[in-house]
Amino acid sequence: MTRHERNGGGAAAHLASFVFSGLLAFAVDAGLLLALTHWAGMSPFLARVPSILLSMLAGWLSNRRLTFRVQGPPRAAEFLRYAMASGTGVAVNYAVFSALLLTWPALVPVAALVLASGVAAGFSYAGYRWFAFRR
Repeated sequence: MTRHERNGGGAAAHLASFVFSGLLAFAVDAGLLLALTHWAGMSPFLARVPSILLSMLAGWLSNRRLTFRVQGPPRAAEFLRYAMASGTGVAVNYAVFSALLLTWPALVPVAALVLASGVAAGFSYAGYRWFAFRR
């Protein structure tokens, strides 16, 4: 049982919070990816580096507050655990993203990001629940 479920939220509310946090992180990732590729002319492969980093920060803050209902101020050690747990999801995300773009060069980078993010979501949740925000 998660903190969310213990604090009166059910499994559906917990899942909705995780989805919301994921969509928020995705919006940061996609927005920065679009800005850097379209307006700054950056390669989509290089643009993913800052877009991933900022989306990870947004996801951590949202997941800690909404999904896992962590009390107290954010702590560096917690972010480091989150970053390590995110590493698997990010690696899966980037591998799928790259494979899609290399296989279909005409594919819009954000479309590749949508597909890659969907694949990586399960890996990310497992790491967050059982490592980053464990009791």
